[in-house]
Amino acid sequence: MEKFRQFADGGTGVNPFVPPWSHYKAGLLGRLFKVVFLPVAVMRLCTFAMAIMWLALAELICWPLNIIPVLRRPLHWLLTYAGCCMALIGLGFWFVAGGNQIADHRRLKLAPPKVTNSRCFDARRGCLVIANMQGLADVLYLGMKLCPVFVFPAADGSPVAYSLLGALRRVGARRTVPSAEPQRPEQTLAMIAEAAHAGWKGPVVVFPEGARTNGTAILAWKESTFKGLDSMDKPYGTALMALEYSRGGAYTPHHTVGTAFQHVLHHCIQPFHTVRSCWLPSSDVANAIKGKSASEARAFLRTVLSRMVPGAVEVEVGAEKHQDFMAFWEASQRKGYTKATTKPASKASKQS
Repeated sequence: MEKFRQFADGGTGVNPFVPPWSHYKAGLLGRLFKVVFLPVAVMRLCTFAMAIMWLALAELICWPLNIIPVLRRPLHWLLTYAGCCMALIGLGFWFVAGGNQIADHRRLKLAPPKVTNSRCFDARRGCLVIANMQGLADVLYLGMKLCPVFVFPAADGSPVAYSLLGALRRVGARRTVPSAEPQRPEQTLAMIAEAAHAGWKGPVVVFPEGARTNGTAILAWKESTFKGLDSMDKPYGTALMALEYSRGGAYTPHHTVGTAFQHVLHHCIQPFHTVRSCWLPSSDVANAIKGKSASEARAFLRTVLSRMVPGAVEVEVGAEKHQDFMAFWEASQRKGYTKATTKPASKASKQS
């Protein structure tokens, strides 16, 4: 859309925020189907609400076991898996066959590994998992598969750790990059990884972009997010994870505009969504960045992550631009700019 050109990347022309569904106009049958499908959507919404309550209850049940981390970890993972799976089903996700795949090294332009015994989601405790960010479903899907600690960059780029419920609140917030984070002790990714390993809290999922995208681009990363991390291979390695969602229909899982409730409601009304994951194990990442400095390794991994997302490119747009885009989008909605209009044919076209 031409009116959103100011939020596109100057080099590639790609706009990472315009939602895919904005190009879709439902016909009469599509609108009637929504009315018929409404009872199912209400049931889905109730299922999603029950899943969130389940996840909150799981946190309360597992909290006393923090003194015995080795016992807490399997129980927390089991309860989290059930809650996240229920939430995704409530949102209408279908888990397609072959949805979890090891990355194709030829497509990523990486040397093939000598030993091919890696499997998806094989990250150990404290391993950094760098992922792209597109919406609430990212947190639920990774919570189901890894039961990790989540890390989002603050406004200044410093990493902030969150629980699963905290991550859901953060990714669904109106301001994806809060101007003021809660007062917490200063931490680095290395410190967060060490704490996750020692406390049996699983891997550490990092969303270095800091803002939601429509899946067409990888936003710029801030150096301060990785401050104090001398090597991407330490202390417990780094893996890459990319999620690809269905892009057709009246609504898609990419959450770049609107409130969290609107996003969830539109999810439930849509008949179904699909999600596929692409996983690059930490052993392959270690081989790919061998001999590179920390800054070179980060830049290279950002390039590799963009190759893991079909059709995505690297852009120099930062997370702060998402705030401006959402404000502009909402103002456009109020003025009716984004509503499809049918212009009457001109006299010249009628005569022709």
